Formats: sequence, C-alpha cells, structure tokens
Amino acid sequence: MRRDHQVEVVDPLRCYMNITSHRPTVLFKDIILDDMDAVIPRIGASVTFYGTAVLRQFEMMHVFPLNESVAITRSRDKLRALQLLSKKGIGLPVTGFAHSTRHTDSLIQLVGGAPLVIKLLEGTQGKGVILAENNKAAESVIEAFRGLDAHFLVQEFIKESRGSDIRCFVIGEKVVAAMMRTAKEGEFRSNLHRGGSAQTVKLTPEERSTAVRAAKAMGLNVCGVDIIRSNHGPLVLEVNSSPGLEGIERTTGKDVAGLIVEFIEKNKDAKVNRSKTMGHG
Repeated sequence: MRRDHQVEVVDPLRCYMNITSHRPTVLFKDIILDDMDAVIPRIGASVTFYGTAVLRQFEMMHVFPLNESVAITRSRDKLRALQLLSKKGIGLPVTGFAHSTRHTDSLIQLVGGAPLVIKLLEGTQGKGVILAENNKAAESVIEAFRGLDAHFLVQEFIKESRGSDIRCFVIGEKVVAAMMRTAKEGEFRSNLHRGGSAQTVKLTPEERSTAVRAAKAMGLNVCGVDIIRSNHGPLVLEVNSSPGLEGIERTTGKDVAGLIVEFIEKNKDAKVNRSKTMGHG
C-alpha cells in the first residue's frame, strides 16, 4: 500500500549533534535533519548509549519518536526491566542476582536449584544464555562469569515450556501479531537467529493482557514481549524495544510494518508519550 511518506534511513553512529538550548540539531553526512515528522528507532544493543543520545536529540527537536529514548534505555537494562515488571505485578520466572561469590550456593537454591538458566545482562538474541543441568555446572559458570567481572542473572528453568516461547508484537495497547518459537533439537534457546522454528499461536486473554502490561511498564509504544507458558500462568522473559519484523510477518502473514506506520500517522500529532507517565522507573 502506497502511503506517500518519504523515508530516510540514517545510521545513528554516523550522526553528530549540536547540543544547544536555542537550536538543537542532528546532522547526518553534513546535512541538518530538521524536517522530520517522526523517527523509528532501530538501535542495536551494542550501540544503545550513542543511539539513544541521537534519539534524545530528535526528541529535543520535537520530532515524534516511535519509542522514546528513556523507554529504550529502560528495557535494555535487563535487571532494571525485571525490577520494573515485578513492581507492576507481572509474572516472571524466579530470578536471582548477587555480586559476592560467597552467595553462590544461596543464589542457586533461591531459584529452586538446577537445572537453571544463567543470563549475561549484556547478552542479546540468545547469546550469553546458558542452561546449567546440575548445581556443579551452575557453580562453575557463575564462578567463570564472576572472574570476568560480568553481571548476570540466575533464573529458574521452566521445564513445562519445553524449549518454546511466544513472541507477542505489541503496537500501542494491542497485541497485533504473535508466534510460538520452538528451539531446534538439542537447544533450549528458541531464538530464530539460533535456528529455532516459528508457527502461529492463539493467545489466551491472560497472555494478551500480560504482553500489553509489560509494554506499558517499559513505556514502549512498539515492542516484542517474549512470554513462556508455565504451570502458574504466562511469565515474561524479555521486552524487546527493537523487535525483528521479518520472522513475525513471514509466520503470521500480517503487515506489521504497515501497522507501525499507521500508529505513527494517528499519534505523531497527539504526542503520545508513555514514558512520562512512568515516574522515575
């Protein structure tokens, strides 16, 4: 469908900024980007700091952001995100976090013992996520991560999920598409980047509500919410502020990109600003 919008793809790392109170600007290839109506941030995890700085500059120029810089930063900090989700009463796997090696045994027992999942806070797309089959293996991995001064979470392993999770694509306050991702043989991570497969899935009302509440807790207008089915209801694994479109569009046959553009068309003048309602989270 032709929408008569002009789109400019801009690499945030090639932008530079004039940070002034009277006329803040963003420049790309020596061109001032001062005639933008909206910006769709697609910021890689490794460039979050600079990418959100550029986005913040557009916000200062009163350009409508699909997702705001503060919401993206909030969701990228896995520990902070889980704390905010927990504060809102959203279901999560039992999760532990500690600094001292003296607490390793207690940390393992906190999440119910092995098997358990250990996640690097900086990991993305399933990288830095390890399943420890027994307590000895868990201790070894934890000690190795601590030796690298790495920050990590320890989570209970939800056996009944059987290596599957559900990606809910949220736009505004509605789940517009959903797919179940299943890990390949011998793998417990269901990410499509890691060879997982996907199929359409019918969500329960509780799963839809959980996904929308998780998006709202982060202050994100558009996101992918990853949920697993457990014996005690849906549990949120992660809220992704730059979810991939190819996999969910191919699996569901829905024009998710078109729905995103429609959201911008409807809301850019209304200045939808979800993160401002979030306080200091």
